[in-house]
Amino acid sequence: MSLTVLEQIYHTPGPGQVERLNKGINAAVFRGLALAMGLPVKVLANSIGLSERTIRNRTKGHAGSRAGAQQSLLTGDETERSYRAYRVFRRAKEVLGSEQAAREWLRTEQRALGNKTPLSMLVRDVGATAVVNILGAIEDGGYL
Repeated sequence: MSLTVLEQIYHTPGPGQVERLNKGINAAVFRGLALAMGLPVKVLANSIGLSERTIRNRTKGHAGSRAGAQQSLLTGDETERSYRAYRVFRRAKEVLGSEQAAREWLRTEQRALGNKTPLSMLVRDVGATAVVNILGAIEDGGYL
């Protein structure tokens, strides 16, 4: 599934973002995000503090079915966590120049993160903020 909905949220001003995140997004977007990030659903789910079972149950039985219009939505919290991963991945692509470079960087231990991977930091918003700050330093030519 396309990441268009996440990109639309990205371009929405603050109050609208909160409203849109609270409404939730189609659970199939999560699988699309995992695919774009080059990760198994389980790995992405674990990295943002969600259960693979939760994601599987939200999308179960809906792929290609006539009930497509009634596919399950992620909760506001699940949507926010998914959006957090999207936001960081998007920023990594901007700074590093390609999806492949972003994928590799997110899975590589970084000294500036105490030798943790950026992906492992996404479980909390403060971790995602730290990752985005490091990407900003990289973009500015800072040594990390």
